[in-house]
Order: sequence, then structure tokens, then C-alpha cells
Amino acid sequence: MKKTKKWMVYQMKTNNTIDMLTDIIALINSEDYDATIPNLAVSCNVPIEFVRKCILRLIKNSILSSCINGEDPTSSDPDYSFMDEYLDNKKLTSTGILKGSYDHILWTIDLKILDHNESQLLSLTPLQYSALEELDESKNSFKYSAIYETKNNIRKVEKNERKNQDLIQVAIDSRTPISFNYKTKGGKIESHTGFPVNIATNVIDNWIYFELANETNIYRLDRVTGSVKPVNNGDPFPKLESNPYKKYMWGSSFNENDKPEHVKIVISDTGAPLIQKIKNDIRHRKGLCSFYKKGKLYYYEDDIIGMSEFRRWLRSYGSSIQVIEPEYVRHEITEAAQKTLSYYQESEKWQDL
Repeated sequence: MKKTKKWMVYQMKTNNTIDMLTDIIALINSEDYDATIPNLAVSCNVPIEFVRKCILRLIKNSILSSCINGEDPTSSDPDYSFMDEYLDNKKLTSTGILKGSYDHILWTIDLKILDHNESQLLSLTPLQYSALEELDESKNSFKYSAIYETKNNIRKVEKNERKNQDLIQVAIDSRTPISFNYKTKGGKIESHTGFPVNIATNVIDNWIYFELANETNIYRLDRVTGSVKPVNNGDPFPKLESNPYKKYMWGSSFNENDKPEHVKIVISDTGAPLIQKIKNDIRHRKGLCSFYKKGKLYYYEDDIIGMSEFRRWLRSYGSSIQVIEPEYVRHEITEAAQKTLSYYQESEKWQDL
């Protein structure tokens, strides 16, 4: 009888914990909720120490760890990622969570479920996932429903961001002002009006940034709440004070002393999903680049500043893309590939070790 009571108490505690974790996940997933640990404790009416343990459970869960992340409102780094910090030192960070060192973190979670009838689990690379999501017909390509899992280092650009990106690009081309509401890292909503002059994608992690004329601030597109709106107030386009080379920057990389370099690549994998993904990556380069088909292959030419980030973008496509120009980049890539091949060839000797 005592054993049965203990089991019932254990079961009740387990069920309560599961219910609490479910509530916490739902609150974190809410767009209009600042999911800090203190706020979660108040909303769930539980001790803050318990919420810290729950957050740690979510982070250590093998599935949810790829979905949950945290932003630091006090950090000067706009690309700060809690999970990167956690993976660098799991033990120290875990202790910090339990001690309250991360109570100020704004927790986020990215759960992408197409249907409640979970029939398929698709293990996709970030490239495959992004390409699949860009094709509308892909939603009806499966007989059953599917769950997509993505890693935190590559985020999916939502449709409303793509729409705002296109609106900003139109304003840049027509030299007309826009207005928008912007949510700061601290959660404050600000109203801004100005002439957009540049929009760029950090294609390594898919964050999109844009600038207004003669402002030092750089805005992250995913923090724009609602839609970007065109403004017809008759104001003339201002005289720009920024560096004229800034439009050439690739991703978020820019140095005022750098000059544009011409790049030319060939895309040997001509599958529709990959070609669409590349088109989406370079849509903000309109007026600077050329993307064309010659014979059976596709070519991309551009003038850029930020070769290091451009090369990281190239690596994300693996062997699907080959570099033609700059020549030194092509040689460096070839030498690196030959070095890797030599390691594999020498590995035959290891069989006797």
C-alpha cells in the first residue's frame, strides 16, 4: 500500500512538471510575451528556482535544444546567441542558470509544425529546409503531414520578413521614405521614419539588416512589428553622408577602407530548390549583380566588400558552387581541397597501426 502511494505521488509530481513545461513552452512561443525567467515564474505562479530548473531541462532536451534560444537585451552584440554560449561551456552555463545569472535573458523557441497528424519526420539540412520552404508547391508535395526540425545557427526567414524586405527594396530603388514600428532588444516599441538606403542579409545565419539615410543605427528586419509602410510626405531624398562603397557590402561585413572585388561563380547543381534558394539570398543585390543561365549552367557575378563572409556563404553550398573569380580565391579553395584529399590518401597507411 505504501509503495502504491509513493508511486501515485511520483506520478502526480511528474504530471505537474510536464504540465508546467508545456505552459512555459507556450509562453515562450508567444510573440507578445517577454519570456524572461522572472516573468515566467509570475505567470505560472511558481517559485523562480523551479522555472530555472525547467529552462535547464528544455535546453538539455535532445529535441528542444535545437529549437530554444535566448537573446540578451544588455548585450552590445546584435547576434548574441545563448545556445552558442551554452555549448561553449555547458557546466558553467548550467550553474549560472540555476544561480540566476541568466534571469534577464529573453527566451525564444522556434517550433515549426505543419499539422497535428504527425506522419513524417524530415531530417533536413538548413539549405534543404530553406529551399523547400520557398517553394509554395512543396506544401502539397507530401501525402502526409510533416514536422521540420532546424538548428539555431540557421534561421528561416518568415514570409512577413520577405514581404517587408521587398517593400524596403522598392523604397530604396524609388528613393522614397518608409515608416515602421521597431521592437528594441529591451522590448520597447519605437516608431521610425526615413529613407532606406541599404538592405543586406547575413547569409551565414539568415539575419537581415537595413539602414536609413544618414543614421548610424542598423535595424534587424525580424524586429519590425507589422508591415513596412510607404510614406508620401513630399520630402526630397537627403544628401547622403555615408561611404559610397557601403552598398557593396556582403552580409553585415563592411570596412570603410576596403574596395569592391569582382566575383564570378558557376552553379553546377541546377536543381530548382537550390536555384530558388540562391535567388532569395541575392535578391537584395538587385542593380549590383547579374544572375543568368548560359547553356545548362547558372552564373552569378557581383562586386562585393566582405570576402570572408562571401566565402562562408560559398561553403554553405558545398560542391554545388564553383568559383571562377577572384582567381586567388579559386586557388585557395583548390589547394584546401587537394590538402584534404592528400589526408584521405595517406589514411590508407593507418590500417596497419
